[in-house]
Amino acid sequence: MEDLLKVSNLNTEFKSDYGSKPALNNISFNIKEGEVLALVGESGSGKTVTSLSIMGLLPNNASVENGEITLFSKKNKEINILNLSDEKHNEIRGNDISMVFQEPMTCLNPTMTVGEQILEVIIRHKKISKINAKKEMIGLLELVEIPDPIQRSIEYPHQLSGGMRQRIMIAIALACSPKLIIADEPTSALDVTIQAQLLELLKKLKNSIVTKTSILFITHDLGIVKELADRVIVMYQGKIVEEGNVLDVFENPKHSYTNNLIQSLPEFKIEKRKQKKIIKKETNNKNIILSIKNLYKEFPVDKGIFKQSNETVKAVQNVSLNVRQNKILGLVGESGSGKSTLGKTIIKLIEPTSGKINFKNQDISNFNRQKMQNIRQKMQMIFQDPFASLNPRKNILDTLMEPILVHKLMKKNEATEYIKQIIHDVGLPIESLIRFPHEFSGGQRQRIGIARALVLKPEFIIADEPVSALDVSIQAQVLNLLETIKETYNLTMIFISHDLSVIEYFCDEVAVMYLGHIVEMAPVNELFSNPKHSYTKALLSAVPKVKAKKTNKILIKGDIPSPINPPSGCVFRTRCPNPTHDCKEGNIQMGLIEVSPNHWVDQCCVNCH
Repeated sequence: MEDLLKVSNLNTEFKSDYGSKPALNNISFNIKEGEVLALVGESGSGKTVTSLSIMGLLPNNASVENGEITLFSKKNKEINILNLSDEKHNEIRGNDISMVFQEPMTCLNPTMTVGEQILEVIIRHKKISKINAKKEMIGLLELVEIPDPIQRSIEYPHQLSGGMRQRIMIAIALACSPKLIIADEPTSALDVTIQAQLLELLKKLKNSIVTKTSILFITHDLGIVKELADRVIVMYQGKIVEEGNVLDVFENPKHSYTNNLIQSLPEFKIEKRKQKKIIKKETNNKNIILSIKNLYKEFPVDKGIFKQSNETVKAVQNVSLNVRQNKILGLVGESGSGKSTLGKTIIKLIEPTSGKINFKNQDISNFNRQKMQNIRQKMQMIFQDPFASLNPRKNILDTLMEPILVHKLMKKNEATEYIKQIIHDVGLPIESLIRFPHEFSGGQRQRIGIARALVLKPEFIIADEPVSALDVSIQAQVLNLLETIKETYNLTMIFISHDLSVIEYFCDEVAVMYLGHIVEMAPVNELFSNPKHSYTKALLSAVPKVKAKKTNKILIKGDIPSPINPPSGCVFRTRCPNPTHDCKEGNIQMGLIEVSPNHWVDQCCVNCH
């Protein structure tokens, strides 16, 4: 294969009032025709800056100081991108190089239909008639496997799911048949099932005779790299520390940073974890600390001031589960499955519509705010985005002090010493207490979120996606911290996540949610080794792994249905790969049955096998 793009000794700097800060230090690599090159590393390693340097999209305070970026264009001309005028650079963007960004909603025009936005690119670069452009647009939507492309083309971005919007971005990127697509974390905001669909699409495009497109894939997910890429470059602090064939690098990493990244993955710690679980099983208390019975939560649909609606969002439907003392229950499922709503309803940040919530032999279902205040001391929550939940105007000491004083747990001078111990336990220096939330990294802010949950000496914690926004190495640190904290403070937890590797590593039991229902529940080892429900099997199959051998994936098509109008009977029947005739017709109702000791599965799915 011949070179398509060559980067030589690239140095990029960011300028501020305090001087210049190097972002890229002598970066050199090449991309060959028809290959997928992955760029991996933690946040701040220089991955995105590399892509923006190639595209000529650096912010005003950044510039390429020296180096060369040579593109071998469609006309087989060698072009040094850095020497191009803005006009010439615009000609290359779209024609020769296109980019797919992490969050499509920041790139798509909300006032234009998705079809109009694709047409705009085609007409601008190809200068063909509108009729021919429309034919190409529909062809592109079919290429990226958009169902009912004619109807979808007249819809606006907000009417599409995240996976659909990302497919639209790929269609726009392919509009002018570029030789190179730069994909910057295109799957990081997607559910594991939608991610699997998108990766299958990218594989088809990679192997397609029609597209013949090379891909520069930027990610921090090493499992995706193993599945999709031919070669991988590992970046750290603006430098390339390792480069090579994917299998060679993953099986025999040469640089310590690469090895640490790989060893940070939960899948590399699972066997050790399983051994620990065997010991725990003999010693752990079996008492039930939390019991949920027939819990429902529905939200009325607001259609405006003058319009009334009888429709409701059926967020949580007939959920029953038990959480055992000193155990961690994992809650998994796609976005829209009801995981976070269930967590907030349990802790009564949201009032349940009906059902029972029993905490430590107390029915708290109908407790008012005053009665809940005493209970909340024992029930705390760690949120997904700590920055959004921390007061930006308060330093960390005041933030942690507030709940202690509200609950009258101790006097202020005693509380200060107690908070210092908590901060030490979560791995932060004492001087952190005088700083403000914006002065911390994402991983540090999550530690503060954990500290805030601990200050009231709770017995039960709900952790809602606490590591989803973190790099793999920081994720490992936070997970290890949570495990230590759990043992030190004798905690019981519900751990909400869409990352099944994290769930397998961290949890004792697992409940799988789909469209407001629990569809399978079992001890973690049992569920991962012997899944029964088709949805659980698809979730497990969709997870890209570094260690595991390649297997045939179970792909479920489409997106999760609307909780306003869920399917009748079994809610999974519209996406189930093996539905029975009765299931298809909506004749089989949902309900968990015990198929083996402590392994519960929805009866509809049992009937489908």
